[in-house]
Amino acid sequence: MSDICAAIGMSRKWDAREAGREVVRNTIKQLDTPPNFFLLFSTIHYKDHGGFQEFLNGVWDVLPKNTPLIGGTIAGFINNYGCYTRGATALAVSYPNMNISIGYGKNTKRNPVKAAKSCIKMINENSFNSHYEDRFLLDFISGPGVIRMPGGKMKKVVKSGITSKFIKQLLGISQVLFQKGLGREDEIFEVMVEKLPNDYMILGTSIDDYKGLDNYQFYNSEIFTNSTVNLAISTDLDFDVYSNHGMEKTEINFEITKISKDKHIVYEINNKPAVPELLRLMNWREDFLNEDTMAHTIMYYPISFKRNNREVPAVMPFILKDSIMIPCVIDKGRSSILTTSGKNLLGAIKNNLNYFNDIEPSFGLSSACMTILQSLGYKVSEVQLELKKYFGDKPFIMFVCAGEGSYSPEKGINYANMSFNTAIFGKKNS
Repeated sequence: MSDICAAIGMSRKWDAREAGREVVRNTIKQLDTPPNFFLLFSTIHYKDHGGFQEFLNGVWDVLPKNTPLIGGTIAGFINNYGCYTRGATALAVSYPNMNISIGYGKNTKRNPVKAAKSCIKMINENSFNSHYEDRFLLDFISGPGVIRMPGGKMKKVVKSGITSKFIKQLLGISQVLFQKGLGREDEIFEVMVEKLPNDYMILGTSIDDYKGLDNYQFYNSEIFTNSTVNLAISTDLDFDVYSNHGMEKTEINFEITKISKDKHIVYEINNKPAVPELLRLMNWREDFLNEDTMAHTIMYYPISFKRNNREVPAVMPFILKDSIMIPCVIDKGRSSILTTSGKNLLGAIKNNLNYFNDIEPSFGLSSACMTILQSLGYKVSEVQLELKKYFGDKPFIMFVCAGEGSYSPEKGINYANMSFNTAIFGKKNS
């Protein structure tokens, strides 16, 4: 354990190339030897301040050649230094008892299964013949991209039946032709778990500053869109993963009785048109869900859906006339309205970290839903305080994204909106 050296760096410079240089310098200056890997996350701002190719050019001006690197754009990040919605951050680790493999898969929205399998093949081909028993995967996937509607932006609430029908048809076409629409990260994650059932995993998605227009993934010196990039770590360090959320069930229960073929649209609840029935169950007036109320409402009243006999708490980002569009794949069956609050979210991060009380940390990673920034506001700093309380002077990054989850052979898949998903590496307390 004395040989392990992990470091967090960051940059708040506006210029893309200068930021790339600074984030690497600030990270690797803390290491005694070249890093085994380099995780790099950035907000979308550098797209308009030099571009991401210049950003990566700056990174490779400083980073030792052939260092395995993955990452991408996120909505924000929390690390040892604070909470930020602009800038870049990185995690680098030097440790002799660690084998690293990276891989990618393209066209995630067009063919998520093929993308996942391509990534798995590359990871396994690049792997050393490691004698370490357990392996961890960071699965970082391109998130949703808004379909650009003719004559205007995509609305969250569409009242017109004709327009709703057009959007449903456009969604399928757009995913195939333009790779716009839902991220399909949960579908990729399920394939990863099916093919690599003995690995431990954290899922996060690439996003921009809430607009959902563009997102980018980093793989060594390359910049991708609509791709999944993965880091695989085999090591003798102790590690574990854990997911939880701050949502609670209400007494409002119902049956999802009709869904679309792709399992992303709820047509009927209790054998009735979905939206009118939801409004009745919630005792909301007919015009309650609109462009002004939608964004705020969905954060505090998510729905517990079913997927392969497990619960999947998710928000409802779009209303299409009488139907509800869901960001993840769901099944028909029993569902419930959930509720949450800032207090519950802060309690969830405390409970999440308490799970790892038997590990003395060397470094950690966590993915969290970008809705926590909106839900908690300035109180998001309390999340950072809880992380610092657990990690002390050890490095950590919580990257804020648009879809998240975890997997372990013992606990299975956890995928939920508004969740905290953590991986801790270190040494178990004797």
